[in-house]
Amino acid sequence: MTDVIEQDSGLSELAVNLNQVLIEHLAASEKLTTRAWRTAFEDVPRHLFAPRFTLPDNLGGHALDIADAAHRTEWLRAVYHDEALLTVFDERDMATTSCSAPSVVATMLESSQATEGDAVLEIGTGTGWTAGLLSHRLGSEAVTSVDIDPRCVAEARERLDHLGLNPTLAVADGYLGYPVRAEYDRIIATASLRRVPPAWLRQVRPGGTILTDLRGDFAGNLARLTVNEDGSASGRFLPERANFMPLRSEEEHLDELPELASRAVSGPGPHRRTNLGPVALRKWEFAFLAQLSMPGARAGRIRIKGGPMYFCLTDPRSESWARVEVDADDAEREVTQGGDRRLWDELETAYQLWTRLDQPSPADFTIKISPDGGQAVTLPATDKQWSLPL
Repeated sequence: MTDVIEQDSGLSELAVNLNQVLIEHLAASEKLTTRAWRTAFEDVPRHLFAPRFTLPDNLGGHALDIADAAHRTEWLRAVYHDEALLTVFDERDMATTSCSAPSVVATMLESSQATEGDAVLEIGTGTGWTAGLLSHRLGSEAVTSVDIDPRCVAEARERLDHLGLNPTLAVADGYLGYPVRAEYDRIIATASLRRVPPAWLRQVRPGGTILTDLRGDFAGNLARLTVNEDGSASGRFLPERANFMPLRSEEEHLDELPELASRAVSGPGPHRRTNLGPVALRKWEFAFLAQLSMPGARAGRIRIKGGPMYFCLTDPRSESWARVEVDADDAEREVTQGGDRRLWDELETAYQLWTRLDQPSPADFTIKISPDGGQAVTLPATDKQWSLPL
């Protein structure tokens, strides 16, 4: 299908122009600041890696395919929009893989500190576009990329071959890294996790770095850590933001009890008024601290058929839950809770703490991993410390 663009001079010219406009946008917004990465964006065009996809809901949520001649121009314009493109869905019709938004890809590459001479492991091959950008700058022999989905790996290999790029691609559980090609100077994860996998620290040379999106149900943020001689690592959360899909791995599997979700939206329990609505978690800075403060808590919205929508907090381990009606008036908002943990009480306490600490943002927090594997997040200049996983 990549030949379609090459054989149509009008589409080929449009692709070049759209890519250039995108690159200028990324440069103007200071997402793309290094000349070598800019050249990679020019020479490794995104449309080769997204022949078919579904747009996110904010762009209509409909599918586009290069094979659909009647909508080929729309497809191409959507490719060069600065949005994630959903490319693989599971049996529940939930997206599991995407072609990340160009601004996010640029942020990851710039933040990775990867440069010529570095050996890099990418966790999450996806469409292969990021692996292609890395290979263009660092050389194919320096790049290893793994994905748990054999189809993603096979399609990425075909697309990269078309450009004469031949990084090492493998079907593997990214949580375990890829020891066959270790040691690495950089590990870059294009999927989110709740903690840093211990295997990654063993596969990065001392002085090398790990860049990953540490994220739970509430929020998360990019973190960059440097690995030390003793097997420990330390770093901080970055000002830059990215939001990746969760890593698909047996090691990261999270159980949610169906009956617990049912209780959360309909079960009886003590209730009271609350001044804190679900909208508070839209504040990225507060949601990040709340995520640290409430280990094991899950969050989601559930609509009762023919009834209201509830924002629910659950904790499968203690079988605790809390619910608040999403659209309730502030003066009439009630929270109902059940189980041993009072999850909404904990959320209110976290908000009070965040306010008392002068509303810190993720970039104010540091992260440290000890040689024995303990992972802690700290807010410097305070006595506050939280443990991972999120």
